[in-house]
Amino acid sequence: MNRLLLSIALPIIALLCLMVYKQSIVNTGETVIFPIKGFDPRDLLSGHYLRYNIDYQAENNCKTESSSVQLCLKPYHRFSETTINSDCQLYLSGICQNGKFRVKNIERFYIPEEYAKKLDTLVRQSKGKLVVSVTNNGNAAIQDLLIDGVSWRTKIEN
Repeated sequence: MNRLLLSIALPIIALLCLMVYKQSIVNTGETVIFPIKGFDPRDLLSGHYLRYNIDYQAENNCKTESSSVQLCLKPYHRFSETTINSDCQLYLSGICQNGKFRVKNIERFYIPEEYAKKLDTLVRQSKGKLVVSVTNNGNAAIQDLLIDGVSWRTKIEN
């Protein structure tokens, strides 16, 4: 009986911890808005996730595969494969993968199934932007997806 309870409780506890971690990033981070582009029409919706390329508004310096890369966001947008400069006030931590800068957990956006088709159409017709919360240690979490400057939820309702 104890093993059964443990096998049920452990995944629930893990999901709750992940949820608290993500919410802490959103609550404590600074809001940054990135344009999204490069939608792949063959794989825009993969499952219930919207896939896109983020325009980090900096020259992509991903020439080699690297385990750790930082993108300074404030006061300037610049990549660094070494430790981030002390004058950088806000940065994203990521990796270089296949010649592109990738940040864990912000490369795709969850879409509820009932809104997938309408949101797919809106994204193809409009310019999208991703609202991201970035913490002082370079972690990031998505806050919202904007379509024409308005939250996707508002766009869906109209």
